[in-house]
Amino acid sequence: MRTIAIHALKDIRRSRMLMTACTTAAVTLAAALGPVTEALAHHGWPGFLTDRLVYISGTVSSEGVWGNPHSQFDITLDSDLPADTPDLAIPEELQDPEDSSRVNAARSYDGALTELEIIIAPPAWSGRWGLGRPLRVGERFQAVGYINRTDAGLFRPVVFWYGDDATPVNQVLGNTLPVRAPLPD
Repeated sequence: MRTIAIHALKDIRRSRMLMTACTTAAVTLAAALGPVTEALAHHGWPGFLTDRLVYISGTVSSEGVWGNPHSQFDITLDSDLPADTPDLAIPEELQDPEDSSRVNAARSYDGALTELEIIIAPPAWSGRWGLGRPLRVGERFQAVGYINRTDAGLFRPVVFWYGDDATPVNQVLGNTLPVRAPLPD
């Protein structure tokens, strides 16, 4: 009888050790994947409202961060946005009519915020596409892109124009928009 009790205790200890190990593994995995999930939501296009391109314009209002994995800064929006995208040069990568027509037809931002946080490609990419330096506070900024699904104050352009001469900068990999949403009515 004593032998059975000893084996039963050993089995219970093994089960507890196994449960503890599984719980520890699950917690460790969740902790490791949590930031990955947030990063994908933050950096991937699926984290943004890609069913509607939006035009914004204003001035850079913060020095932000110039670096990897993305550069970020704030802009103060113009108070008198036009109804839709003004006539601006389209980067070569987005000149396919399927893309340029959507960029040109983007409706202006109609949200309640007066300032947005902008997230753009890192310097290595933005530099290849026409912006080889951080934007300066007070510099003119225009863009067409998407509002974040969970943070209405976060904007990610597919294209932007900077400076008084409105230099265009592509922000999509390849030659097409991430989503070719229907044109606005």
